[in-house]
Amino acid sequence: MFYDDDESVGRKSFRSERKRNGGKRDRKRKPWQQSEQDFRCTHCRRMVPATGGIGTAHRNHCPYCLHSRHVDTKPGNRASDCHARMVPVGLTTRQNGVDKYGRLRDDDIMLVHLCSGCGAVNINRIAGDDSCDVILELFHGSLKRDAALRKAIEADGITLLRAEDDEKLHVALFGKRRRSA
Repeated sequence: MFYDDDESVGRKSFRSERKRNGGKRDRKRKPWQQSEQDFRCTHCRRMVPATGGIGTAHRNHCPYCLHSRHVDTKPGNRASDCHARMVPVGLTTRQNGVDKYGRLRDDDIMLVHLCSGCGAVNINRIAGDDSCDVILELFHGSLKRDAALRKAIEADGITLLRAEDDEKLHVALFGKRRRSA
């Protein structure tokens, strides 16, 4: 606790400022740091709602075109100075460890973004409202990417999904296997 020198004012608590603000700290936030607000996609120009229940804590890409903006250095921190457009270049998986019986859990499908400004490669979890058609288009397009880009991404420790992962992607998106023809 902090005390004022003037006793007529009385004791001043370090929590009194929080009480006046409804329990929230006063932080000077930049407009792009407002992660709980709707935003306009820099690629397709559509409004993106910052809705809850999408399977990820931080909305970081457009659900319509999957493009993003380079604002994070770590998920959700909004500390990047680049702010350039991040282009989706492929899909990868992130293993979720093992369950209580020692079985491997299903992998999360992740978007791989390449920053058009600084060239950084980031991965982002797919949200529940992302367009499945666009995700499938991205997957099939990533199979045709040049070898130099694949090597650059793999140099960062990220392995893009391959053609044999088609069934795994389908199960992750739709929850069931495709019927055999």
